[in-house]
This record gives sequence, structure tokens and C-alpha cells, in this order.
Amino acid sequence: MAEQNLSGRLVEIESMLDRSRRRFEEGTRLVEEAHKLLADIQQALIGSPRTVSPEDSEEAASKLLASLKASGGEMPETLCGGRLSVDQVQRLIRIDGHPIGITEMEYRVLELLAFARNNVVTRAMLLKHLYRRADDQPQPKIIDVFISKLRKKLRNASGGAEFIETIPQRGWILRDIDATQGA
Repeated sequence: MAEQNLSGRLVEIESMLDRSRRRFEEGTRLVEEAHKLLADIQQALIGSPRTVSPEDSEEAASKLLASLKASGGEMPETLCGGRLSVDQVQRLIRIDGHPIGITEMEYRVLELLAFARNNVVTRAMLLKHLYRRADDQPQPKIIDVFISKLRKKLRNASGGAEFIETIPQRGWILRDIDATQGA
């Protein structure tokens, strides 16, 4: 009798686990679909590139960096409505005219975002910009650390303004807004 009771309970638990697994898979599918729809909406609104497949990310990084160099693209004296300036000679950034201390790697992250302003910069692009040789590259998550620290320094120096925007599952963008729009 006790054995039948345990057997029945085991079947019930297996059934509950199976239902939970199906619900989890459905939830995961819905989240992935929502991310895709969000990316499509962002694409329509801001015209930034769609998600780059892992196979194409290296090529996309190379193309962006090459086009930035080939165009001789000058970094403007000021960005973000005049609030942010990057001094390439002294490798220094200023918020509202006040210099702020950042590391060399944070400077190089901001440098690429500034050169590519109004365009999404992917993790692969930043890795390629920061670490010239493939055998030099650390874990890709280091980019998140650089972005996070840079954002915090910019936010603290500007009284809370956000200059770097995350584009989910694609990368980051530095929007160079018009001074009339505010920062």
C-alpha cells in the first residue's frame, strides 16, 4: 500500500515537473520573441543596425573601424549638446568643461563610441578596438565592466545625465544630440 502511494506520488511529481518545464520553455520563448520585437521597433525608430550574427560580428567590427579610419572622420570638439568633449591630444574628457579622470581603456571605449556616434557599437567592435591582437583578448564581459565604470563616472560628473545608451542584445550607442534638445 505504501509502495503504491509512493509510486503515485512520484508520477504526480514527474507530471508537475513536466508542466513546469513546458511553462519555463514557453516563458523563455516569449522573452526571446519580445527582445526581437523590441530590436525591430528600435531599428524602425532610430535606424540602428539589426542584431549582428556571431559569424558576421567580426566582419562588422572590421568594416566599422575601417570606414571610420578611411573617412578620416574627425571627432567633433563637443558631443551630447556640448556637454561632453574629448581631447584627443591629452586623451582627456570633459563634462560641462570640467575634466574627469578615466582610465586608458575607458578613454578608448569612449573614443570609439564618439567616432561612431549615433551608431550602435557592438562588443566585438569594442574588443577589436581595445585589443588589436586576437590572442590578447580577455573575456568579452570585460567590455561590460568598462562601460559600467565609464557610465558611472560620466553620470557623477554630469549630475545624473546618461550619455551611453544600451541597445539590448546589440551593443551601445553614444547619441550626439543637438544642443537645442538638451542632454
